Amino acid sequence: MRGKLLLFLCVVSLFTGCFKNPISTRDTEDPYGSSGTWETPQSPEVTVNNLLYAYNEMIISNYQLCFSDSFIYSSPEDSIDAVNDGRGDLFAGWNRSVEVSVTNNIFSTYSNDTLSNLILTLSPSEEYSDQVEDSTAVLHRIYNLVIFASNEDTSFTTTYSGRAVFHLWEEQLNWWTIYFWEDVPAETGDDWGDFKALFR
Repeated sequence: MRGKLLLFLCVVSLFTGCFKNPISTRDTEDPYGSSGTWETPQSPEVTVNNLLYAYNEMIISNYQLCFSDSFIYSSPEDSIDAVNDGRGDLFAGWNRSVEVSVTNNIFSTYSNDTLSNLILTLSPSEEYSDQVEDSTAVLHRIYNLVIFASNEDTSFTTTYSGRAVFHLWEEQLNWWTIYFWEDVPAETGDDWGDFKALFR
């Protein structure tokens, strides 16, 4: 009897110690191998929050998930300035591929530079109201993109400010993505489009 009990305990310990429980539940995995702060974009607000976190955490895979395949970026005032400076093509054809490439250049630059850093903040506009319908939305976000940089002799801060107008729609799997982004500069100073243009 003692032999059977000992054999039974050995078998039980073998199954519990060496094998996974075949009927236990498992944790869900993040889609697409994403990392950092990312939430399934089941509302327009979540999509914009994902963009904010992806930018500050400099995770390009999360950033590109925020955009529709037919995405367009528009910075009208910067485009006019570019034309006047003889660089009319600087903002032309700014689609999803360009947006991801430019942002990847930004992330690569700042993640590899220990002497500089960037911080983005987004807040709802007090002047413009968001419009959220069943499958489309327009969100107005006041942004400040602050670049901290230093070297052996000095340090300085550059701020890019304005209003981002995000146009979103609900695509397959009930995911909301940004299909159009208009950059509206603040009354003075440089805007996000000016910063992006440095990396195109």
